[in-house]
Amino acid sequence: MKVAVLYDGGWDTWDAKDVASVWESVKEVQAALRSRGYETTSIPVRAPNDFSWLPRVRRSDAVFNLCEGIAGQARYEDFVVATLELTGVPYTGCKPWAVTVAHRKHVANTLLARAGTPIPRFVLSSGNKLPAELTLPVIVKPATEDASVGIDAGSVCTTRKALKKRLAEMVEQWEEVLVQEYVAGREFNVGFVGELVLPIAELCFDNMPEGSWPILTYAAKWDVGSPEDLGSTPICPVDLPAETQKRIVAVAREAWEALCGAEGYGRVDLRVDASGQPFVLEVNPNPDISDAAGLSRMAKAQGWEYEDLICRIVEESLSRSSSRLAAVALTTGSPTTATT
Repeated sequence: MKVAVLYDGGWDTWDAKDVASVWESVKEVQAALRSRGYETTSIPVRAPNDFSWLPRVRRSDAVFNLCEGIAGQARYEDFVVATLELTGVPYTGCKPWAVTVAHRKHVANTLLARAGTPIPRFVLSSGNKLPAELTLPVIVKPATEDASVGIDAGSVCTTRKALKKRLAEMVEQWEEVLVQEYVAGREFNVGFVGELVLPIAELCFDNMPEGSWPILTYAAKWDVGSPEDLGSTPICPVDLPAETQKRIVAVAREAWEALCGAEGYGRVDLRVDASGQPFVLEVNPNPDISDAAGLSRMAKAQGWEYEDLICRIVEESLSRSSSRLAAVALTTGSPTTATT
């Protein structure tokens, strides 16, 4: 079987570190697939108006989608996934709806709240008007970014004066800003591959710099060796009472099913308050799939090798495609085949 690995081909403004980061993930996935007998090819997406990659995708049996944007712009990820959906070729990861909604935190939170999923109260702000309905402290972050972009040591505000200042700073860079009540407590991640839940991971903030809030900032996530990176330690699996684990997984699964339909692969981030109540912070479809990232760490706690994780993600995409084709055959009374 021929699997095309699709990725962001970059832009002139990228430095060597940006290019190496993307290419390293491509090589890891290709090596994992080849070790299990798959034939692979890598396909870059280089510009929003360039569709030269489409014919190559259509000649493949499946696509491993690593394209998190075009030319480093995350908003184009939505369009790449939607285009893959139209090709009819099986592809890994979540469907266009899930990816699009997750990129708009206020929309995702609204849908989760209406589904009854516990989330911290929030408001959407496009100016410096202070939300009166929220209880301090609050965390302020861009409404349409991911990967902890826009989150730093000043993101948590404990006074209205600090919140007003933070909002004024944020709206200079982003049109829409999310203001959400801060949940004090332990932070957990729950990973999914399709309907399968992976072992729970915890982010331990015990070694954060003095005076820092226990949150995953951009520096903690991407600035390797920084005090915030060294101060936020992932632990997987976690040692929790069975009832607590059950409660965390139940809330995470509810969010995963509500936004992603239990399809693809993803991660749900939660905080558990002093009373033991889990709150969903974010649902992350198609998170970092590199061997050093959180989903791989959870898979290893499950007893999988990295190659197992990558191949199970491909198998999940193929099973979805097969199910869709079977449903068409059942409703039309005639067999059908995928367009490749």
